[in-house]
Amino acid sequence: GHARQSVTQQIVRVDRKSDELPDLDLQLQLADYIRQQIPTVDAVVCSDYGDGVLTRLAIESAVVPGKTIVDAQTDLQRYSGAMLFTPNLPEAEQAVGYSIDNSQTLMQAGRDLLNLTQAQKILITRGDEGMSLFERVNGEAIKNSPSPTSTCENGEFAIQRWDIPPFNKTDVFDVTGAGDTVVAAMTLALCVGASGWEAAVLGNLAASIVVRQFGTATTTAEEMKESLKTMVYD
Repeated sequence: GHARQSVTQQIVRVDRKSDELPDLDLQLQLADYIRQQIPTVDAVVCSDYGDGVLTRLAIESAVVPGKTIVDAQTDLQRYSGAMLFTPNLPEAEQAVGYSIDNSQTLMQAGRDLLNLTQAQKILITRGDEGMSLFERVNGEAIKNSPSPTSTCENGEFAIQRWDIPPFNKTDVFDVTGAGDTVVAAMTLALCVGASGWEAAVLGNLAASIVVRQFGTATTTAEEMKESLKTMVYD
């Protein structure tokens, strides 16, 4: 007889959705609700897949300097003033309008994205090449961070870049939800006082765990601790 297939793979996926915006009354209700909730939370994450929920009114309510984190596929400038953006490499290339294929264009893209979005931080996730964090610096060294990979001047402020290598390049079974995991872990870390670099490392660590599992997976603080111990001491 035939052995049962033990590995599940997604062959075809079809998404069906409406491109119509919600009624104006519903948009106003959502925007008002967001405004009411902002003072009760430490961070706001806008995960925008272009389905129409995050309209201009909702975005205006959700973007708060120092509090809002954006994971959007297109039109990043709509969220101008958010603290952190987390585009993947194709999304970053679409936003800046050129290919990011070497260290020089990567640095230029980080600078252009910071200017485009007026953000404090940009994290570009780069698949099996890890991720790169770009952060504005106004003369003072960023605490709890190693020396940056590179630094460039940009008018009134400098930009520091950290390249963070992938923590798991071999045991990758399913990348579903990896980007969401990075955003979630980074957000939690920033909320408790981590530096941008520390938060990015923790996001990278969390993603390296969930991609070892099939389907949309999650991880825990304990799993992250054990994984970090293994990497450091083995």
